[in-house]
Amino acid sequence: MRADVRFWTAIAIIGICGFSVARGWSIVHFSLAMVSIDSLENRAEAVHSWTAVPDVASEALQAELREKINTSDPKAANSRRQALSAILSIKPLSSVDWLSLSNIQLVTDQPREQVLESLKLSMLTGPNEGYVMAERGIFGVSLWDILSADLKRRAAIDVAGGEITENGKIRAVLSSEPEGVRNELRKALLATGLSPQEIKQRLGF
Repeated sequence: MRADVRFWTAIAIIGICGFSVARGWSIVHFSLAMVSIDSLENRAEAVHSWTAVPDVASEALQAELREKINTSDPKAANSRRQALSAILSIKPLSSVDWLSLSNIQLVTDQPREQVLESLKLSMLTGPNEGYVMAERGIFGVSLWDILSADLKRRAAIDVAGGEITENGKIRAVLSSEPEGVRNELRKALLATGLSPQEIKQRLGF
């Protein structure tokens, strides 16, 4: 009986090790393939070929995103949106990718409900991630007029708690907003616990 237990334990360990080695080889193979590519055209084609391979699909899709940073091109913007959707089907807890998807949905004129749902999912999956909070807060302020009361509250929390290293960025967004939006945001920030002095330092009003 004891010999049987040892035998099956050994088989299980070998199986686990073999699975790990197989996964590791896929990752190494993908990395080597990316290094060996000598042209942007070949790179785009090679990256796309890896997007359906288990274990490296997410990394391949991320690499594909980096090839499609020009969101002023409608075709590239739509491809970027599709790539982000695919990444999130693999990594649904990535708050930064939900935020990026919300942004690109806005750029590609997707329904408002989709834009706000992706923004909300970013807030739910990464409520306390400093850098994401900052970018999300700035994006939320740019959409202030269409946010629900709950999303406005969450956006204010992001602005209050985010690591906003460039105050000029959020001030530039606010400069294009009507005074009513600025006043409403100020009240929401006061409700988060920020003092008037902190709000002025961060937002300039």
